[in-house]
Parts: sequence; C-alpha cells; structure tokens
Amino acid sequence: MYHAAGEYVTDFCIVRNAGTFHLFHIRGERWTWPLGYREIDLGHALSNDLCTWTPQPPVLGPGAPGAWDATGIWAPDIIEVDGSYYMFYTGSDAQNNQAIGLASSVDLLDWEKHPSNPLVAPGAWSDRDVGRDVAGRDGMVYADMARGRYLMYYTATLADGRACIALAQSPDLYQWEDLGPTYIEDDRSYNRCESPYLVRHDDSYYLFYSAKGGPKSKGFAASDFAHFDIEYLISATPTGPWTRPANHTLLERWTCASEHPTFDGVTYMLYIVQEQLGDIWGASFLSDPKRLAWLPDGTVTIHEHLPAGVVRHDLIAGGASAASAWISHGGAWRSGDDGVIHAPAGDGEAFLMEKLWGADLAYEAEIWLGATGSGSLMLRSNPSALAGYRVALDAAKGTLALYRRFPGAADQPLQQRAVTLQRDRWQRLRVVAHGPCLEVYLDGTLWIVHADSTYASGCFGLHGRGAVRFDNLRADTTAPLGTDWAQRITPGSYSH
Repeated sequence: MYHAAGEYVTDFCIVRNAGTFHLFHIRGERWTWPLGYREIDLGHALSNDLCTWTPQPPVLGPGAPGAWDATGIWAPDIIEVDGSYYMFYTGSDAQNNQAIGLASSVDLLDWEKHPSNPLVAPGAWSDRDVGRDVAGRDGMVYADMARGRYLMYYTATLADGRACIALAQSPDLYQWEDLGPTYIEDDRSYNRCESPYLVRHDDSYYLFYSAKGGPKSKGFAASDFAHFDIEYLISATPTGPWTRPANHTLLERWTCASEHPTFDGVTYMLYIVQEQLGDIWGASFLSDPKRLAWLPDGTVTIHEHLPAGVVRHDLIAGGASAASAWISHGGAWRSGDDGVIHAPAGDGEAFLMEKLWGADLAYEAEIWLGATGSGSLMLRSNPSALAGYRVALDAAKGTLALYRRFPGAADQPLQQRAVTLQRDRWQRLRVVAHGPCLEVYLDGTLWIVHADSTYASGCFGLHGRGAVRFDNLRADTTAPLGTDWAQRITPGSYSH
C-alpha cells in the first residue's frame, strides 16, 4: 500500500525506466472533509518492486489563474516513444470544464506543458454545451501501431446525460481526431465512467474502467453510492464493439482507478482503495500489486502477487492434539489424524480460536460445506469476546462476505458478493490483512477489498454453523509466528 504522510493518492500511472518503477499520481491532502477535498498537484514516487514506494518531489501543478487547467490537474497517463515521455493529464478551468493536455519529459523528473494545450476535448455529442462541469477526463493512450495511430480512451458524458468512454486518434500524439463514444453506459444508475485502461492479450482487447453512481467527490458515506465498481469489456478490435463478460464487475464498492501495466510479460493490476473516517470517505491509498489471470474462456480474474520474504506456516498440522490448544466456543470441535477439523454438529454458532496475537498476515483454509453450512475465517479477533473480522462462505445464501463483529451486537456486513458454491466440495478461502486493507480470495480469485481500521491486530480462528469442515489451515507472514506474532494473552472463561 502507498500514500505519503499527510497525503492521499488517487488516479495514477506507472512506468519503468532502467529497472526502477515510477509512480505518478494525484496528490491530495488527507482528511480535509467535510470542507471538501483538496487535490494539490501530481506527485511522484519510486519503487523497485511495485510494493514499497519512496516519495519524490511533485512534478506538475495547475496552471495560472484563467488557464484551462487553473483549478486542478488529474489522472496522469504516460507513454514512452523513442526515449521521450509524454504525459497526458486532465485539467479543469474555473467552471470545472474538463479537457486533456500534454506534458513531456526526457528524464521523468522535469516536465514541460505543451503550448497548444488542451489537445483533446469531447465533441458535439457530449455535454459541452451545458456551460460548466463538462466531463472529459482520465485519458489513456494506446499505441495501435498495426494501424499506424495512437488511440486515446477517456471518459465523458453524452448530451443526454449518459456516461460513456470516448475515443480520439492521432498519428503523432499532438494532432487528435474525435472518434466519439466507443462504449455507452445505458444504465442510468451509473452516472460516471472513469479511468479506462486498454490491454491486448492474444487476439482480444480488454478495456478496464471504473463505474460509479453517486456523489462526485469525497466527503460522502459509502452508502451514498449506488455503484463504485471496477469493470471490464472485451472486443476483437481496439475500437469495439464491446461485450460484457460474465464477470463484468471485478471489484465492488471500495476500489476505483485501476491500472494494468505489463512488465516482462506479466500484466499487473493496481487500484485505489477508499478509506473512511466514521462513515465518510475522506482519503485513499494505492493498493499492493495483483496479477491478472487470463482464463481459457477469455475472461479475466485477479490473483494475488506475493511479496518477497513471505514465510508459510501450517496451522494445526498435528491434528487433534494441536487443535486442543485452541479455545472453543459453542460446542466440541473434532479433528482427526488427517488434520481435517469438523465444526460441532447442529445449527448453532461455533468458534475455534488461536491465542497468538499480531497484525498483518495472510490466512487461509480449505472449507467443505454441507447444503446449508456456513464456514468462516476469523481475523484480528479476540479469542474470548470474539470481536474482530469474520470472512464467511455461506452455502444457503450462496455468498462470500466480510463482517465486522462487536461483542453483544449482530455481525455488521462490510461487503458481500454472490459466488458459486458447489455442494460437498472443498474450496480455498484466503484473507490478507495489511494495515487497514482486507482482501478476500476464493479459489485464488480476488473478490472483496475493504479498508477498515476498527481492529488493527488480534488473533485468528475458525467459525462454523451446520455441516462444515476445515483442512490445510495456513498462515503467511513476513516474520515467524511467535516473534511479531506472540502468545501474549491467556483468556479466562467467557460465556458466548
């Protein structure tokens, strides 16, 4: 994760030069709501691994009063051609009318704005005649060299108010021709498309974008947004027509502005994660990198990218004797010499909790569910009061869900998604906790991302209701359990 001290990160791009990754991003001041949000300029950071970033001086600021980019600059996108770097960025004027301009550099440090800016603005098909708040932002340039051109994908609004992704083309990055919308969102519950990014894989083109429906700034509750999703489309050509795959929505509610750069043949995915203070969104940070997995049916899933130095630990490898060292609530858990753990019989809630206390880890298990069973991983939890986070597979509901638990209160759902759960089948559930960010994977695919700072540390364990079994419990940490994870607590009796 990344944000510099006192700042937040939003729309960004990543380029690599001489083995070093350069991150360019909107630089904002953290927690300025409810007065609004203050985005300052375009920041810069360096990394050797896409995980750990070192902030550098900002590279580009807004224009002078009265300029087309006087009130803000956003959404950098950089393409390298013959040793020079071309940054396309969004600017807004005093009426918040948006357009896209160009700055160039030979060293990624010093940037010069083009004198003819802005270079791209939406055409007569757009909302440009409304007089203010004209949408034309988040440009991404793709080198379509097979057709001798560059294509710019950007987001706009039609004259009738529908959100869209528009196209422009250029032979030289300076002269741009309007091609109009390439994708139109007909569902009016979405009022914005943002952050398009095109990836070619084999003979198909994948257009990733953020789709939102709700307020147009931070300082609002997450519940105010009907949609806050990362989605994608597929086409046989870079200009469409586009089809929606079955898993059109990759992530929901808490993420946006994804980028999908390819380095050494691997296509990564990074995105922005929203943060809350109370119930209000007020800041955001850059995710750790993920990897895109290309499936035989042509669809895409998001997989984990493990950082260096990860240590894997088998939990309860000794079967029943090891399980007996954990603390049980709600009935007797059983485990055999094969290491399979059975939740207590019946429909009541049952918990099995470890006593080790720590903060960051990745925790996983294979879970077998009966027809109506529910099996969960407990994380950053108290082993007696059972406060903390619960990540649940529920066969009856057909859902994967993240809950926050508080003693004496009903579990609070933080995020829930419908998934395919086959009866009497083992499925691998994994949750990664890194600072305030919680990520949930099912059978290797990322489904849920959520930022929550209620519980910064705690113990881990299991939850079961109905016919549930657990196998192959593992924890990944960057240090051995027992060092950063220490057996610091000896819980007393607790009636649950």
